[in-house]
Amino acid sequence: MGNTLDKVKKALDTEIEAILHFRENLDPNVEKAVELIFQSKGKVIVTGVGKSGDVGKKIASTLSSTGTPSYFLHPSDAAHGDAGILAQGDVVIAIGKSGESEELLNLLPTIKSIGAKLVGLTANPQSRLALDCDIVILTPVLKEACPLELAPTSSTTIALMLGDAIAMALMELRNFQKEDFALYHPAGRLGKRLSLKVDDVMRKGDKLAKVNSDASLEEVLSEITTKLVGATGVVDPNGKLIGFVTDYDIRRLLNAGKLDKSIKAKELMNPKPTVFESGIMAYDVLQSMERREKPISVAPIVSNNGTLLGIVSIHDLLQKGL
Repeated sequence: MGNTLDKVKKALDTEIEAILHFRENLDPNVEKAVELIFQSKGKVIVTGVGKSGDVGKKIASTLSSTGTPSYFLHPSDAAHGDAGILAQGDVVIAIGKSGESEELLNLLPTIKSIGAKLVGLTANPQSRLALDCDIVILTPVLKEACPLELAPTSSTTIALMLGDAIAMALMELRNFQKEDFALYHPAGRLGKRLSLKVDDVMRKGDKLAKVNSDASLEEVLSEITTKLVGATGVVDPNGKLIGFVTDYDIRRLLNAGKLDKSIKAKELMNPKPTVFESGIMAYDVLQSMERREKPISVAPIVSNNGTLLGIVSIHDLLQKGL
C-alpha cells in the first residue's frame, strides 16, 4: 500500500506543480474575457467535448449559481438544432486543450454567423480554435499527471479552476451577496440557512401556545399538550410576553415535590426566558440554542415591543434541514 500511496502523492504533486506554473504564467487575456462577459447583455454558453465538456458543464453551473446566466451546449447537440440557444450578444466559452477537436471546430462558424463572441480556453496557441477566437486564454500544461501523458488530468484541472476563478471575479464585479446566493439555492441547506427566517418556522396563530398569568396548572398543561411544542408563553392582557413555562419546568417541580394543583402560571414561569426577535435568520436561532452554556430546546419569538408572536423548537428548526 505504501507504494500505491506514493503513486497517488506523485499524481497530486504533478497537478499542483502544473497549477502553480499556470498561476505564475497567467494569460492577461483572462481580464479581457471577464470584462467581455461582465459587459455582455446576453448569456454565457460553455461548450467542449469529452473531458473538456464535463469541465464545461461544471463551469456553466457555477456561473449560473453565482449571478451569470449560463448554459452548457454540447457541439454534437448544437449540430442537431440545439444551436438555437445561441443569440447575438451571447458569449461562448469553448474549451479544448488541443483546440483541434472536429466537433468543436464545426460549431465555430455557427457562433460567428449568429454574432456571439467567442472566448477560447486552449493550450495550443496555433490551433484553429485559438485563431478563430475573439479572445483566447492560453492554458499551458506543464505535465499531465497521467504516466502515459495521455489522459487529461492536469489540463482539465487547470480549465476547471480557471472557470471557477472567472466566475468568482464576475461574482465580485456584480456585487453578488449571500441573499442572491440563497435566492438561487432555495432547496439546498446553504440556501435555507441564508434565506429562512425564524418567522417561517415558528408555531404561530392558532398553533401558538399562550396563557395569561393567572392560568391554572390544568390550563397550562392543556395548552402545552394540545399545541405540541413543549412550552407555553405567559402574556399580559396586551399580549406581551411576561414569562415562559416549559414542560421541563413542570417536571422539575414535580420531582422536587413542589407541584401543587393550585399553582398558577405566574408561579411556574421563568420571568426572564431566552427570547428571539421576529425577523432574524432561523439558522442563527438554531446555533444560539445549541451553543448556549445550557442548550435550550424551545424559545419564544417576540416583536420589537415584546409582543409574543410565536414559539420555535429545535425540532422544528432541524426538520427544515438547517
